[in-house]
Amino acid sequence: MRIFIAIVTVALCLSSSVGNAALETQIVDKDCWVELYEDDDFDRDDPFLRLQGPAQFATLDNLEGKDWGNDIESIIMGPNAYMKAYDRRDFKGNEMAFVPNQRVKDLGKFDMANAIDSFKLTCGKGPDSPSR
Repeated sequence: MRIFIAIVTVALCLSSSVGNAALETQIVDKDCWVELYEDDDFDRDDPFLRLQGPAQFATLDNLEGKDWGNDIESIIMGPNAYMKAYDRRDFKGNEMAFVPNQRVKDLGKFDMANAIDSFKLTCGKGPDSPSR
């Protein structure tokens, strides 16, 4: 009888922890994103990419099958997205900050065309705040 109770107790504990893991959900801020464009003026005829935040990219190699490092000429920020971009991998080098709803149609005007090689995308409070 004691063995049966122990087995039932272990089974209930295991099923409870599995059930709790299945109930965990990730909250996604649908307004926290960045669109990267290979060409200026947000040209959708050439490669572009939308990335959901919060996220950090120490390198832009092989993002959805394309190496985006040093290949971005225009950017659109989502309504709740902040980004710090760097001209070297691993968040090093010159830094440029982007804010919600910002549209930069020619990064060349800021000496950052084809120069972004890593970035941190945060949601809600600003580029230095911890993401939610």
